[in-house]
Amino acid sequence: MSELTLITAEVCPYAQRTRIVLGEKEIAHESVEIDLDAKPDWLMDLTPTGRVPVIRHGDFVLWESAIVNEYLDGSFGGAPMRPADERGLAVMRNEIRHFDNVWLPVVYKMLFEQDPVEQEALRAKAEDGLRFLEARLGQIQGDGPFWMGERFGLVDAAVFPFLERLPVFEHYRGLVLPEGCPRLQRWLDTVTPRASVAATCHELEWFIPLYATYASGRGDGLSAQAFRSGAAN
Repeated sequence: MSELTLITAEVCPYAQRTRIVLGEKEIAHESVEIDLDAKPDWLMDLTPTGRVPVIRHGDFVLWESAIVNEYLDGSFGGAPMRPADERGLAVMRNEIRHFDNVWLPVVYKMLFEQDPVEQEALRAKAEDGLRFLEARLGQIQGDGPFWMGERFGLVDAAVFPFLERLPVFEHYRGLVLPEGCPRLQRWLDTVTPRASVAATCHELEWFIPLYATYASGRGDGLSAQAFRSGAAN
């Protein structure tokens, strides 16, 4: 049995972040898949959030994807996925925090919104958010193909699962990558076929029924409750 266990759910983009990191660093682990609609009672013994991912490393338990991924990067071998300098670390954390706390709540609130007028306003706001991300890449990416330059890192792992879902947001709400976002498109084209990323991907047809309750406003899980209110997960 592996010393490291990941509690995960295939549908969860936050858990997908950690699966990407585990694959990228080739970390041996055991995966325990749970049903988010029928969570086992023991999950609440591990995390007060009742969400995934959760890792158990020996007798150490940790949750929240961004924190989990930093821990995995620092605790296991392989190429580092974090910058080595304090400014780089600060930028990395800022990118993930902005993405999680500013852009994602808008997109998921748009997905839950049933009023067409409000949907359009939120879609425009989400498009503006994508343009901001394009501008950020222009500031921090340099000539490298990844989010922070030449090396695939934790920001790439954090952002990808949600931008993989852009076709889902297009299907239900018409949100697409705006024109004039060549860096974001190049980033997607570079990251998507990467082995650690591709191993976690799904086709649009797999996602559509899973997001139907969100698009109809009927989702009632913990993540759904947070996103419906416009808050971060």
